[in-house]
Amino acid sequence: QLMSLQLCSSDEEYTSVAEAIASSSSSSLSLDEAPPSKEDLEEIVLTLVDYFEGDVKEHDAKNMIHTVVMDVWGDDFAENLGLIDNNTADSDEHDDNEGDESDDYDDDGEFVGEGECQLCERAVKLTRHHLIPKTTWSRIKKRLWNAASTIETYHSLDDEISHEKKEFTRNKLEKMLGMTDISDIPKAITHDSVRSYLFKVCLLCRQCHSAVHRIHTEMELATEYNTIDKLFGDEELLKFGKWASKQRPGKYAL
Repeated sequence: QLMSLQLCSSDEEYTSVAEAIASSSSSSLSLDEAPPSKEDLEEIVLTLVDYFEGDVKEHDAKNMIHTVVMDVWGDDFAENLGLIDNNTADSDEHDDNEGDESDDYDDDGEFVGEGECQLCERAVKLTRHHLIPKTTWSRIKKRLWNAASTIETYHSLDDEISHEKKEFTRNKLEKMLGMTDISDIPKAITHDSVRSYLFKVCLLCRQCHSAVHRIHTEMELATEYNTIDKLFGDEELLKFGKWASKQRPGKYAL
């Protein structure tokens, strides 16, 4: 998990840091003893934040420790422990950007500006489409954090020297993330990188925006059509865009 932060220069340094942080806890985290309490893990979270002197945020540290707990003691134990609250995290992230980010498809017709629709290319009033729909954020965030160490491993493998292992790891990641193309996911999973990944947008007219959500489900958009190239490479959407380009914008005209 530490390797995903890319703050150390070698595997040996990562190991040393991990051992130092684990040993600094007042309670043992040995697999031979009882599972840790929430207080034990919160102590390690604070130690991790202090150790890196601001380079690791508390939110990232909690997610890292949560992932380790899931790997060692299972999902149910980790969820019951309540070290992190995905719903609270999502709510906080939305509140932090309230006023800067309009709602996605459910923004009740609000427009963010004027210009050329990226699908039909008409000069019209535009809406903002989140390439990762907001309704999927909690699930996508959880998948990314759960796959953090595997993502780090994948990007550390050399294509020529470890081709078979990299291919195996790629297939594993695709299953973990529920995606068939992982080329656009962050190379290191941190609060900021996940935030940037979730906030990718494109600008569409209302008609094209509605068509996007009519043709594909929210999870299909989040996992299969989560970049502009993938979205506009869909034949059905391209067909709609060509049709829309020949229509008068009506009430959406500039």
